[in-house]
Amino acid sequence: MSRLLYDIFWSHYCEKARWCLDFKRLPFTLVRVNPFTRKEVRELGRPGEVPVLEDGDVVIEGSIRIAAYLETTCPEPPLMPADKAARAEVLAIEKQCDEILGPDARRVAYDVALQNTSLLEGTILYSRAPKRWVNGLLLRFVEPRLRRKWSIHRFHVEDSRKRLPVLLRELQKRLEGRKFLVGDRLTLADIAAASLMDPLEIVPEFVRDPAWRPLFEWKRRLAAQHGRRQRTPWLSGAPPPGFPRLAAEPRGAGALRE
Repeated sequence: MSRLLYDIFWSHYCEKARWCLDFKRLPFTLVRVNPFTRKEVRELGRPGEVPVLEDGDVVIEGSIRIAAYLETTCPEPPLMPADKAARAEVLAIEKQCDEILGPDARRVAYDVALQNTSLLEGTILYSRAPKRWVNGLLLRFVEPRLRRKWSIHRFHVEDSRKRLPVLLRELQKRLEGRKFLVGDRLTLADIAAASLMDPLEIVPEFVRDPAWRPLFEWKRRLAAQHGRRQRTPWLSGAPPPGFPRLAAEPRGAGALRE
């Protein structure tokens, strides 16, 4: 039975789903979704959001539902602790990350990227000639749609910038003297936090602030230990290259299907 993960490669929610699948050592095929039309997902009769996991006759939308489904159907190795109280902690952190960290990190990162458009090359915009010449026209079409879809407007961005430090402070405090957010091994809480804060690597006010250095170092170290792709931190100078593409060859368990 084949597993298909409908994926936009720079999506931090898709990365969370990929990490869960890889952690459980489950083979799957990545289906690249057109970020503008989402037709690959719509053909499944779904609204168009990603990630979507197709596992035989079962179709699961969203990283929270995908993680829960994988834990139920493929319990080993576990994403959740055995202890009931610890499980509740993991689920609470995942919920915070999915509902606050993920949307707010995306909103402020896109706001930065739309003002520094080289950050979008290789994802929404073309990175190589001769197609790069259409980037200006493409951006005129894409930017208003992105701002509308993700509420990337001044008041919303300001609200996100106020919320993010509160949650980041909670996560960093949890990690004082510890390697993991809950317990003594990797759980879904760590995967959710490390995946969903990744867009903040290109937001100077967060990634360059010494106050958050321990949290970013934890995130990068954890991701490197598990072979995850990472955005290049914008620590100084010109904006870094866009998000690294998936290799043509399978990485870990995930093959590619165009």
